[in-house]
Amino acid sequence: MSTERLIYSPRHLTEVTLEEGGLRITDQSLEVLHGNDHNHNFLSTCLQTYSKSGNLESHIPFKNIIWCEKATSDDYQDLYELAYMYHSSQSLKPETIQIQIKSIDPSQVHLTSENSDLSKYILSRAYKNSLISPSILVIINPHGGQGNAVRIYEQKILPILKEAHVNITYKETKYQGHGMEIAKTLDINSYDIIACCSGDGIPHEVINGFYQRPDKGLEAFNKIAVTQLPCGSGNALTLSTHGSNDASIATLNMLKSQRGKLDLMAVTQGSGDKEKTSLSFLTQCYGIIADSDIGTEHLRWMGPIRFDLGVTYKVFKRSKYPCDIYVNSVTESKRDVSDHFDQHYKTNTGLKTLTAEEFELKYPGLDKSPPDDWIRLPDATSANLNILYVGKMPYVSDDAQFFPAALPNDGSMDMIITDTNMSIIETTSTLLSVSKGTHVYSDKVHHSKILSYRLVPKLTKPENHYISIDGENFPTEALQVEIMPGILTGLLNDGNFVDTSFSK
Repeated sequence: MSTERLIYSPRHLTEVTLEEGGLRITDQSLEVLHGNDHNHNFLSTCLQTYSKSGNLESHIPFKNIIWCEKATSDDYQDLYELAYMYHSSQSLKPETIQIQIKSIDPSQVHLTSENSDLSKYILSRAYKNSLISPSILVIINPHGGQGNAVRIYEQKILPILKEAHVNITYKETKYQGHGMEIAKTLDINSYDIIACCSGDGIPHEVINGFYQRPDKGLEAFNKIAVTQLPCGSGNALTLSTHGSNDASIATLNMLKSQRGKLDLMAVTQGSGDKEKTSLSFLTQCYGIIADSDIGTEHLRWMGPIRFDLGVTYKVFKRSKYPCDIYVNSVTESKRDVSDHFDQHYKTNTGLKTLTAEEFELKYPGLDKSPPDDWIRLPDATSANLNILYVGKMPYVSDDAQFFPAALPNDGSMDMIITDTNMSIIETTSTLLSVSKGTHVYSDKVHHSKILSYRLVPKLTKPENHYISIDGENFPTEALQVEIMPGILTGLLNDGNFVDTSFSK
């Protein structure tokens, strides 16, 4: 091996200065460390600066650092092993280098006797959430992402978790509902986080597995954060919380996120001894979108276009989904929705400890009339309905910001309704604006914040249609949904979902 190769090897000792925002490399640049793999994009440009002498310097911010520990050497003092993330030509990649901290900027870094261990100081700045070396249960659906889930995990997620010294337990689901069984019998004291490497189906199963525990998941929901890393076709949870459909970016954001409370929704169908309640973290759907999603499962091999084709067909067919809808609303106008969002945005409710009372349903069952203060929507809307969509997260896919006013724990759901009183052109225009989250501003779109609702389908052939809960197929029959505030412990960036058309 040539001397030049040894000098420029990533394992070569790198001299750094400890600053307020991270580590400044003074003897090399990141381009030297990463070679041709370094990507000239916005992030990498931000990482590089020029000194007053004109020499290229590089900066590794704390947010990119995933591990640091003291290293032993006979030749050097103050030697550390540092793992951090950098942008390659494809995505984020982990890199490990040996560093020697040559200087500490006294104007920016103030060390005390309590933080004199520099590796611990660096980790405390890198992990403001204090989740250093967490114990994570990885549950992966090997059939997710058109069969690519395991490959995505092994290539983009596992290397990062290893470099971050995460304690990993790995389980593959063997059949539909297996995630529910895992969560139902889980030793909750063994884990800090459940990372669902899947689409939205496994988070739904895990949450309902908790709910089927003898205490309805009280201890599990208090102890374990449930999150998602994108390995499936539907990645709404990771898009809404970690802001990316890229598994490596989502993994880094997961490690740096804070524990926070998220509302869930209790969905009840049936009555008497046939009554069953499930928990929903994402959406309930009836009409065009449900039929175009669940109804095209046999075309999954086509990829996302199967859904687009289904929606297009239903819109041009002027499909109607008659029903009765009873709603317990929080807002009465679009202005009210905007005011509600502004009032609750960035409101930190803290990590409250749940009690058994918070799992009790508040409203009478489907065998009884809705409460008197619930409003029945007019027949002009319900008889001509084509979309009923209720949700708790802003993104339902990477190009669909369907609920831009959704908030993690505002104690309400977002309801969106459209009907065939809109023309085909108006309906098409509305659906095309979903990617920007501006569809809710249309006067033809009913958008409200609600506490609960009851849907009673009035279809002539219900067996030919679908109700979707979190993307899962549920019986096409009456259902009642109510908000369950702050039940789920999740992982959030600064206590919020990602930015939407409402927050920008």
